[in-house]
Amino acid sequence: MVAGCRSRTSAPRLAALIVVLAIAALAAGLAAAGARAAAVAVLDARGSGVSAYGGWAAWTHFAPGGSEYELMLRAPGGTISPAPVPISKGVFEVQLGPGASGVEAVYERCADPPHKRGCRVFALTLGQPGASEHELAIPGGGSDFRPAIWKRRLAFLRLNPAGASHRPDNLYTWSIGAASVRPVALPASKGGREPNGGRWPRGLTGEITSVTIGPSQLAYVTSNLFGTFGETTLWYEPIGHGPQLIDQQTSGAGNVCPPSFLSPVVAGPWLYAYLHACVGSPSLDRLTRYKRGNVERAKFTFVRFGDDGIESAVPDGAGVDWDDEGSVKHLVSVAWRRIPLPVPQTFCSRSDPFC
Repeated sequence: MVAGCRSRTSAPRLAALIVVLAIAALAAGLAAAGARAAAVAVLDARGSGVSAYGGWAAWTHFAPGGSEYELMLRAPGGTISPAPVPISKGVFEVQLGPGASGVEAVYERCADPPHKRGCRVFALTLGQPGASEHELAIPGGGSDFRPAIWKRRLAFLRLNPAGASHRPDNLYTWSIGAASVRPVALPASKGGREPNGGRWPRGLTGEITSVTIGPSQLAYVTSNLFGTFGETTLWYEPIGHGPQLIDQQTSGAGNVCPPSFLSPVVAGPWLYAYLHACVGSPSLDRLTRYKRGNVERAKFTFVRFGDDGIESAVPDGAGVDWDDEGSVKHLVSVAWRRIPLPVPQTFCSRSDPFC
C-alpha cells in the first residue's frame, strides 16, 4: 500500500473475490483427491496375498464359490492375466524373486491346504513363452510349504507334527539341486517370568506365518498364542547365523483380532514388513522398513478400519501392492518418514523380550 492512500474494496467486489477463492480451494481439494484416487489402482476385486519383484506382481484370485483359487500375474507393462498353471484347492502362498533365468514365482500345492498336509513346492518362470510350472524335488521328504526364492537358493517350511504348538514348523534353506537341505536356527523362549508373576512357556517358537529370503539373509515372522495373550515377532537372520529380534507386538483381550507382522521382504538394504495392529485406529497399522538402526514408515494408510482383513503389503518399485478386505490394490508411489526405533512389546523383560 502506498503511504497516504487508503485501499477500499467494495462489498460486491469482496463477495466476488470470496466466491473465486472458495472455487479455487474446492478445485484444489478435488484435484488432490483425484490425484490420490488416480494413484491407487484396484488390480483385483477378489484377491489377496500379493508378492512383487522386478516389475511383476502375483496374487491369489478367489473364484466364485470360494472353493477354487487361481494364480494371477501383473506383467511389468501392466497387463493382468491368469498364470499358465492349473487352479488350486488352496490359496497360492506365492512369492516372487530372482531365479536362474529371470523372475521366478514359487508356491505350494497341498492335499490338505488348511492343515498344510501333503504339500509340495512348485516354481514358474515368468515372462517366458511356453513356460509351465514344475515341481521342485526337495530332498528329505515331508510336507513343504511357504517357499521363498533367491536365485539358486530356496527357503521353505516343513511341517513338524512332533513340535505341536511349540514349534509346528521347521525352517530350511536348500541350494536347488543339492542332495540335502540345511536347517535354520530358530528362536525359542527360555521360559521367562511375566510382570504379573506368571511364567511364559519354555521352548516356544510358535507358528512361522511368513518367510522371505535375500542374497544372504532370511526374515520371518513367528506368532504365539498363550491363553488370552499373544505375540507376533519379526526376525532377521543372516544365513548360517542366529536370529535377531527386529520388532514385536503383543495382544490381549483388548484386541479385536490378533496383531500380526505380514509379508516381510528384503529389498536392497531394507527389510520391509507390515504391522497389522488390529486394535483401534487404522493409523496404528504401519508399513515399516528397517535398516541398521534407521526405521521409516510409509506415509499412507492402507486400511479403512483397524480390524480390516489384510494379508500383505509389499514394496513394488516406488510404490506398494497390498490387499484389503479381499481386494488387491497398487499405490503408484509412496513417501516415507523416519520414526524412532520401535521398542519390542513384551510380557517379560526388555532385556529378553521373547522371554
